[in-house]
Amino acid sequence: MLKVAVIGGGSTYTPELINGFLERGGSFPLDKLCLMDIDQERLNVVGGFAKRMVESKGSPFEVVLSADQRQAIEGASYVITQ
Repeated sequence: MLKVAVIGGGSTYTPELINGFLERGGSFPLDKLCLMDIDQERLNVVGGFAKRMVESKGSPFEVVLSADQRQAIEGASYVITQ
């Protein structure tokens, strides 16, 4: 399973990141994307938009929202910050 954790997932740059993952599904077969942020309100807004973006493309990977950094990075193949 390929999991990516994004620390700072409530960033306004997250939709662009999501778009990149969606466009590269053939070469980067992501299973789970965990968006983590300490600002719950921003995480809910941006994360909700990210989930809708992924759903509109047939849900090729799962989007999980978390305010818990340890939970977000558990089992991650890659951890990125923004």
